[in-house]
Amino acid sequence: MKLSNVLRLLGALGLIAASTAVTTFAGPPDWLLDVAKIETPKFPAEVPAVVLRNETLVTVDNDGGFTIRHRFALRILNQSGRKYAVGLVGYVEKEDHVSSSLAWIVRGEKEVRPREKIEWLDLSAANEGEVFSEQRNLLVNCGDFAVAGDVFGFETRVESKLMFPQLRHDWGVLLPVLADSYAVQLPQGWTLQPLVDGPMASVVRTATGSQRWTWELLDTPYRPDEPDMTENGRNDAHLMITLVPPAALPSGLLPTFRSWTDVTSWLLPMQETQCDTSPTLAETARQLTAGANDALSRIRALSRYVQALRYLSYDKGLTKGFGYRPRKASEVYAKGWGDCKAKANLLRAMLRTQGIESYMVEAHASLGREINDAWPSPYQFNHAIVAIKVDASIDFPAVVSTSNLGRLLFFDATDPDVFLGDLPSHLQGGKVHVVAPGSDALITLPVLPVATHYVNNRQVRLDLEVNGGVTGDCNYGGPGAVGAYYRSTSRRHTTKDFRTHIAERLNGTVSGALIEDLVTTDDALTGECRIKFHFTAPRFAQMMPGGLAVVRLDVLSRDAVPAFPAKERKLPIKLGLLLLHDEVSLKLPPGFVVDELPDSAKFTSPYGRYESSYAVADGAVVSHRTLQLEDRVVPVSEYVALRKFFGDVAKADHSSVVLRKGE
Repeated sequence: MKLSNVLRLLGALGLIAASTAVTTFAGPPDWLLDVAKIETPKFPAEVPAVVLRNETLVTVDNDGGFTIRHRFALRILNQSGRKYAVGLVGYVEKEDHVSSSLAWIVRGEKEVRPREKIEWLDLSAANEGEVFSEQRNLLVNCGDFAVAGDVFGFETRVESKLMFPQLRHDWGVLLPVLADSYAVQLPQGWTLQPLVDGPMASVVRTATGSQRWTWELLDTPYRPDEPDMTENGRNDAHLMITLVPPAALPSGLLPTFRSWTDVTSWLLPMQETQCDTSPTLAETARQLTAGANDALSRIRALSRYVQALRYLSYDKGLTKGFGYRPRKASEVYAKGWGDCKAKANLLRAMLRTQGIESYMVEAHASLGREINDAWPSPYQFNHAIVAIKVDASIDFPAVVSTSNLGRLLFFDATDPDVFLGDLPSHLQGGKVHVVAPGSDALITLPVLPVATHYVNNRQVRLDLEVNGGVTGDCNYGGPGAVGAYYRSTSRRHTTKDFRTHIAERLNGTVSGALIEDLVTTDDALTGECRIKFHFTAPRFAQMMPGGLAVVRLDVLSRDAVPAFPAKERKLPIKLGLLLLHDEVSLKLPPGFVVDELPDSAKFTSPYGRYESSYAVADGAVVSHRTLQLEDRVVPVSEYVALRKFFGDVAKADHSSVVLRKGE
C-alpha cells in the first residue's frame, strides 16, 4: 500500500497522536494476548476490522512533563481489513522523545513474525504547503503480512512537556470499537476539571481513584464513508480537560486559562510583538493604496495583495506555543510567503501603516460551530483570520457589531478566491476568538444571506435542428460562495484542462457536446464570477416514429445537487446553502410545434424548496427552475424524508417536452 494511503487510513482510524527510539518486534505483552482472546461480535460482511482496544494513559509530572502511553489492538475480519494493520505515533522533533515503539501480530493466540524484519519508519508529518515542520511520525505497516483473523497490536510511549495545563481526547472513528479509554494520572496535590460533550457524552463512563481519572466509551458502530457526510459525523464525544496544579508550584510554570480573558492575555503579547513594519513594507502599502479615496478602497487593495502571496508554512518552537505566534510581518513581506497566521499578521501591519486598526482572530478551518465556549483554550483553533475595525460607511454581511470592540469586518487573508466582504463557507456560523485588548468572549461569525452569496443564476439558449441536433449558449455564475467556487475552479486548471472540465460537466446531460468560445469573467468589486461558452451536440432530441421528438431541458450540471441512492444511512448529512435559478429556452425548428409540456411542480420541505414551470413563447419552449437548499445538519432519523425530497426534485427535473412535426 502506498504510504500516503496508509497515513489517510490512520487519520480515519483516529490513531495520529503526538531523538526517537525505533524498536522492531519483541514478544507480545500480556495485555495484547488477553485482548486477542476476546470473542469478536458478529458484524456484517462489509466490516473490514474491529478495534478491540484503544487505550491512552497520560501521566503528568510536577514539573509539567508528561508521558503518553498508547495501546491499540484490532482484529482483521476479512481481506480488505489488512490495510488497517498499521501503527503510528506522532512527536515533535528535538522536543519529544519516543522512548518505546513496539508492534505485534497475534495469530491463534501466538505471535507470528514475517521473514523480513519490519522497521518503524521515521517520517516528516509536514502537510501540503509546509516547507518545514517539527512534527514527525513513526509508522509501522504490517498489512502485507497480516491475514484475516489476525490481531494486530502496538504500544508506544512518548515523553513531552505541557505547553499549558490542558488535554483533549476525541472519540469517534470509522471502524467499530469495543473499548476506547483515556486516563490521566496526576501527582499528589494536582486535580482536574473535565468537560465532556458530543452526541454520546451521556454514555461515556468515568472512574476515579488514586489520582487517576478514566473515561471510557464502549461499543461504537462501523461507519463507512458516505456522500455529503458532516465534517465531524463520526465524532461521538469530546473530552476537554483543564489541569489544576497545586498553589505551591512556582508561579508562571504554566499559563492557566480560567476564562477567555486569560487566553487573550497569553496570546496578545506573543502576537502583537510580531506585527512590525519596515520602510519597504510601508512603501508598498503606500503604493498599493495610492489613489484610494476611502478606507474601503485601501482595505480592498491591501487584502488583495496579501491574498495573492503564496501559502507556505514554516513552524518552529511548537512546544513553546509558537504554533500560535506568527512570523514577523516584515519577514513575511520580504520572503513573499506565509501561512494563515503569517498572512493575517502581514495584512494587519499593512493596514496599520494606513491608520486602520485590526486584530488577529483564532478560528477553526472546518469545525468552528463545534467550539465550546465553556472550555477557554487555544487548542480549539487551527486557523487564523483578521478582524478589521470599520465604521458605519462599510456595510457588508461579514461585519459584526460587538459591544466592546465596535464594528469588525472579518476577512480570511489565506483564501485567494473569497473577496473582501465575504467569508469562506466553512467559516460561516463558526465561533472565533478575537485577540484584542478586552476580548473576553467568543464571537459567532454570520451566515451570509443566500440571496446574495449563494445564488447561481444560469441561462441557456438552445436552437434545435430538424435532425435533432442542437446549438446552444450557456451563461452561469454568481457572487459570494458561487463566485468563489467558479473562481477557484478556473484558477486551478490550465486553459486546456478547464475546457475539458466544462465539457465533461456538460456531457453529463448533453451527450457528445463540443464547446467553444469559453470565457470566464470576474468582477473584483462584487465578487461575481461567470462562465460563458457556446456548444454544439449532434443528438439532443430523441426522434420518434410519427414525427414526434422528445427533449429534456435539464441540460445544466447537477453537481451542486446532492444525490442519495442508498436506502439506508449511518451518518448525518450536511446540507449547504444553495439557490439555483435556471432559465432554459429551446427555439423550435421550422415545422415543429409543442405536443405536450410537463406539469409545473412546486413543493417545500425542511431541507429546501423547489419550483419549475414550462411555457411556450415566440416559437420557443421556456423552462424556469428554482432550487433552494437550507443550511442544516440532517440526522439519520430524517434520511427517508430527505431522500424523498431529492427524489421528487430529480423526478421533476427529468420531465420531458414532446414535440411534433406539423402537417
